Amino acid sequence: MMNFKKIVKTLAPFMCTAVMAVSLSGCVSDSEFESLKQRVAALEDMYGSDDVSGSSSSRGDSRATAKPENDKDKDKDSKSDKNDSAANEEFDPETVGDDIKIEEYDYIDSNGAKYAFFTFENRSEFDVDADVTIECSGTDGKVLDTEDKTLSGLTSGSRSYVGFELETETETIVRTVRYSENRDGNTLDEVGARASRAQGGANVTVANSGSEPAENLKYLTLFFSGDKLIGFDSDDVAPLGPGENVTIPSVFYGEFDRVDIYIAIDD
Repeated sequence: MMNFKKIVKTLAPFMCTAVMAVSLSGCVSDSEFESLKQRVAALEDMYGSDDVSGSSSSRGDSRATAKPENDKDKDKDSKSDKNDSAANEEFDPETVGDDIKIEEYDYIDSNGAKYAFFTFENRSEFDVDADVTIECSGTDGKVLDTEDKTLSGLTSGSRSYVGFELETETETIVRTVRYSENRDGNTLDEVGARASRAQGGANVTVANSGSEPAENLKYLTLFFSGDKLIGFDSDDVAPLGPGENVTIPSVFYGEFDRVDIYIAIDD
């Protein structure tokens, strides 16, 4: 009966009780035993044996862990949610801020009026909005004014600006910039501008290469002698239809050797 016991071990668990009952009864003939062996062999082929129990167990585990289609869909949704969350977490204002170059230009005109311009060059991979706050103080350190402006739609790879007219007593400016990812799609992505020297200043050409109208735009031209800002001009840009462009005279009568042009969405 050693062979039978071996056969019992090789059976699937739910068959063991029945075969063991037959074995313990001792009431099986040789022909019945041979028939039983054949049945056991057939069952072994069907369910596997202890020699491949790992595989049998693996097959069982595989079936046990296989999920219904609706559970798979839930997993997909879960992964999608995680991807969305990761994408949201990927935007880090501090890291993005490190990739945005800001230059400050201060200017006092012939009447003593004071201005501060902050230009932004977005070297990050994100389209951003920037909330810019300045706190102006006098010589005694007393705060004279606090002002906020929003720079909208600073597309990755683009340049833009914010400008402030200051209190004439202003001696120091503290600037704070807070970045957020642009999600409304209202950006400078398809708006371009160039400035060329012209008599009495420069000609500014603004073009809309997009398929939608471009509205609420304004420009800033900065005129330099060397690295010194010696004048500026700023004005609104008329709405541009898809594929349209406009050339605007930017007036400055001083001697300059460089002119920079910036476009912004008027806040």
